[in-house]
Amino acid sequence: MAAAVFAAERRVISRTMLGRNADAVLAPPGRQAGLADAGGSIPVDGLVEFAQRVARGSTAERVAFHAGYRSVAVDPGIDRVEVVTELRRLVLLAETHSSAGGWRDARDAADALEPYRGRLTVEARVRFHPQNGYLSVPRLDVNLASASTMQPALDIFVEPIHGPGASAPDGRPAIVGAVVETTFAAPVSRGVHTLVIHVDNVYLLLATIDLTRMP
Repeated sequence: MAAAVFAAERRVISRTMLGRNADAVLAPPGRQAGLADAGGSIPVDGLVEFAQRVARGSTAERVAFHAGYRSVAVDPGIDRVEVVTELRRLVLLAETHSSAGGWRDARDAADALEPYRGRLTVEARVRFHPQNGYLSVPRLDVNLASASTMQPALDIFVEPIHGPGASAPDGRPAIVGAVVETTFAAPVSRGVHTLVIHVDNVYLLLATIDLTRMP
């Protein structure tokens, strides 16, 4: 699938993340500075055990945990938002490793988590205005804003969503939306943030991300 490079220092490829829906949220055994906040410390045994317990739990338990990382978007141009903190990443990695018997110890888990330390990943499924008739992915500038900061994305991955039928003489369908996955440095503050997507330097798409409820 076609994707566009939005800035020289950013990578843009096609990829989608895991996402699940549910009603309840499982609570981790405790918030560990570094793992659940901005990264830096090796996961303690309790958090690794928690991640493995979720990974080996029932479908309902896994769905309930992941549901807590869905953010509500009031903007009609954003269908859904998924957030991956370090703790959720640890659970996702545990789910991947559970079929192979899981990790040997906390150090194993720390090694698996290392590439994601200090990072916050946000995936948004967005819809473009139908009058635009895009035949290629428009320029997307993505930032994570708080009351005092505006942080640009480190990486952007885009998967275009095509509309039905052909909209161009060569038969290409129009691009009516996209799955936009962005990676940011994990905010120091676990407050309420706003995902800001500037589409084609024309209009903004906004979604609230409340990290206070996402360990």
